[in-house]
Amino acid sequence: NLDIMERERLWENAAVLGTRLHQGLKAAFGDHPHAGDIRGGKGLLAAVELVEDRGSKANFPVDKKIGNRVTAEMMQRGLVTRVRASSGPHPANGDTVFFSPPLIITAAEVDRLVAVARDAVKAVLGV
Repeated sequence: NLDIMERERLWENAAVLGTRLHQGLKAAFGDHPHAGDIRGGKGLLAAVELVEDRGSKANFPVDKKIGNRVTAEMMQRGLVTRVRASSGPHPANGDTVFFSPPLIITAAEVDRLVAVARDAVKAVLGV
């Protein structure tokens, strides 16, 4: 695996497309009323924290299972991710959707990942 990573210079792809992923998530969720935080910029690792109120960062009630519902919507659309559900009211983290695509992902696939995430959140939250 290390030989392949070195030969194909996969770290370069991760750096370039990780920036594209982070910028895409910021464009899709930067002014979203339920995006508490958008994390990324370190290779292909990224996350979007979903909260009930962006201003106060108040979390959705745990029983609404927002993260799990968003993840299910994304899976129906062909995107598999993982979620960490909110563990309680703020200052606990909100429902967070994590992204860690493979190092060989393409620009078109990054754009699709962002679009699917945006559409899934809209389907669950109506915004």
